[in-house]
Amino acid sequence: MMRRLAISLCTLGVLLGAVPAQAATGTGSPNMRHVTTLAYARQYGQEIPFGTDIEFARIGGRDYAFAGTYRNGLQIIDITNPKRPRLAAVYDCALAQGDVQVFRRGSRTLVAYAADDYTNQTITTSECYSDLGIVEQRFGTFIIDVTDPTRPKTMGFVNIPNGSHNQTVHPSGRYLYNSNADFTFPSAIEIFDISDVRRPRLIGNLGLVTGIESHDITFSADGRRAYAAALTHTLIIDTSNPRDPVIIGRIIDPAINIHHQSDPITIDDPVVGKRTFLVVTDELAGAAGNGFCPGGGLHVYDITGPLEATPVKVGFWNIPEVRPATDNFICTSHVLRFYPKQKLMTIAWYEAGVRVVDVSSLVGVSVGVAPDVGNVGAGMKEIGYYTMPNADTWSAKTNRIEKDGSFYLYGNDMNRGLDVYRFDARKPKSGQGGTWLTPNQALAAARARGLTPVSRTNAPVCVLFGQK
Repeated sequence: MMRRLAISLCTLGVLLGAVPAQAATGTGSPNMRHVTTLAYARQYGQEIPFGTDIEFARIGGRDYAFAGTYRNGLQIIDITNPKRPRLAAVYDCALAQGDVQVFRRGSRTLVAYAADDYTNQTITTSECYSDLGIVEQRFGTFIIDVTDPTRPKTMGFVNIPNGSHNQTVHPSGRYLYNSNADFTFPSAIEIFDISDVRRPRLIGNLGLVTGIESHDITFSADGRRAYAAALTHTLIIDTSNPRDPVIIGRIIDPAINIHHQSDPITIDDPVVGKRTFLVVTDELAGAAGNGFCPGGGLHVYDITGPLEATPVKVGFWNIPEVRPATDNFICTSHVLRFYPKQKLMTIAWYEAGVRVVDVSSLVGVSVGVAPDVGNVGAGMKEIGYYTMPNADTWSAKTNRIEKDGSFYLYGNDMNRGLDVYRFDARKPKSGQGGTWLTPNQALAAARARGLTPVSRTNAPVCVLFGQK
């Protein structure tokens, strides 16, 4: 998410206003329903739950969600019974933006929790700072031991002057790559050795060269690749040696306003074989309020094999909802997660709630896709959705998909807290699949709306407000 505190000032404080009433029902497809909501206790003057990212872990035979917030601390929630989520503990840490990463170190479960450089959100009297004896404003990433989820303990702190907007731990658990999401150049990704979580060490900086700072990074499951959405460009990085990464591919696409997240998915098809795609979300206007749904969508590139070096765009997808956005909230793509085995994606769409998407029809260059034509047919299709009337959902993910394809979906919502939804694969799907455009159509549509890629000079005023 782009500089949300600055954006709230532009919206005349609506996001930080009184807590809206929790709606009992919303609207959705026949195969989705809202199960329950767990609102978070307000701390340090925060007047809304302000949920951000969410991750999961199974500890001691029980399932837990780790839900980040602005200023309200890390919410540790027992979701063993999804119908009755129970707060296990709150890690008292007043910061923004609360990006969450869960990783293992031997028998211990650890969480990395990000503090961006928002001085009006960081409270050094909260426990995470006071436990380390930090009395002045500092930014970076806290490393927390949650092996006992009811008693989270601070283990270490990665001090980063420009803050951690998002941070990503390498699958080995030994390295942390930082994204500070600032509009600065020259730009770089900071790399830390966290083998000793009590004494993290900066071991390098990866220069990005073609644009401004990284916003978010995703590692492949084997740790050999990283994908950095870096606001003005997306980078494919060889991390076979995570201490010395090398950029091997770049995406600079005039149809994208802001590169928010870039995640890969490999699809194994019995006819055309394995293909790997990189999906880049466009957080249109940096969530400054673009005035209409659906806002920015998802741009899809074939990066199979040698195409890593020269990604080929195969199409663009957006949700089927078309309407004005309200004055209070915004509507554009945000945090997603892929489930390769089921060929599914879940994604949060701010005011437009949560979405479940079938990606099984992506075919790629292997069947003769041309750059101007793209994927043959609709490569992605919405099969489920649910929207609460006062939704402002940051992230939407699940920790487990059942054999028949059903699952509980967890939305961490700025306006509501933790929402639990049920996706039932046996019931009728969403009636509309969304909009699928060829690469040329996507570019023409962006130009028709007067949209251009964000830069240091043309970024939305609300995004830049309050920058260093």
